[in-house]
Amino acid sequence: MGSFKHKLLAVMQHVVIVSQGKVLLLRYSAYQGQGVEGLWGLPGGHYMSGTPEEDLLREVREETGLQLEQEIRLLKTYVVMFPDGIERYGVFYLCNLGNQPEPEVRLSEEHTDYLWVDRDYAGNSISFIGPYHKKIVEDVLKSV
Repeated sequence: MGSFKHKLLAVMQHVVIVSQGKVLLLRYSAYQGQGVEGLWGLPGGHYMSGTPEEDLLREVREETGLQLEQEIRLLKTYVVMFPDGIERYGVFYLCNLGNQPEPEVRLSEEHTDYLWVDRDYAGNSISFIGPYHKKIVEDVLKSV
């Protein structure tokens, strides 16, 4: 019988927050220390404890100061191998705030800037943390 080879897996969760037809993007600081400084992504992070939704809402509060009370629904999943040899399973959720004014964002030290982008944003001039982030943002903006 062959030996079982344990495979490391990390779960990452992200939420696409939409307000007035715009999506919230966050720019990473050097805080992570993994070559992501200056790249853009979505609020979220690694799943750590509790229920996935509670963990995601905690990450959003920590990173943006936003207290999301609207329904969060599953959009898409993906799997990607990072250079550190750990495979990441990613989950994207959607939280649509409707026509409410864009909420005030208070960034943590993990990010340096934020943008609310609409369909007309210059997607090619924004460097995303990964291709999945860019694709999901473009898909959501086409549908709102």
